[in-house]
Amino acid sequence: MTTVRIISLLASIGFMFSVMTFIGGFRAVRRTDQPAEVLMHRVNGYCTVIFYLIVASMSMALGPSPLYVAAWMSGFLFHAFKVLIVRAGFGVKYGGYLGSILLITWLIIIFTHLPS
Repeated sequence: MTTVRIISLLASIGFMFSVMTFIGGFRAVRRTDQPAEVLMHRVNGYCTVIFYLIVASMSMALGPSPLYVAAWMSGFLFHAFKVLIVRAGFGVKYGGYLGSILLITWLIIIFTHLPS
């Protein structure tokens, strides 16, 4: 029971980092002359992925299921895909769409696949 509460708490913190990354990404694209904005966006992004991996590993350790493993892996691959799109230089054009889909990914994959 305590582990489930810890996972839910970590998922909520990760979702907050995801929202901060989304907002920071828009600010970093608009204000490229501010290196602190870009640095905070990256730090929030790394924290988001770290929380994602922690929540995924803890959830799968409680009850691994092939469907859950596929869902967690697809969410992680989507995070990696967004990083590749941004690094390729398409962040200004497609970054907002992918960032908003990442928020939906946090809501759908994480909060629906949390152990209860």
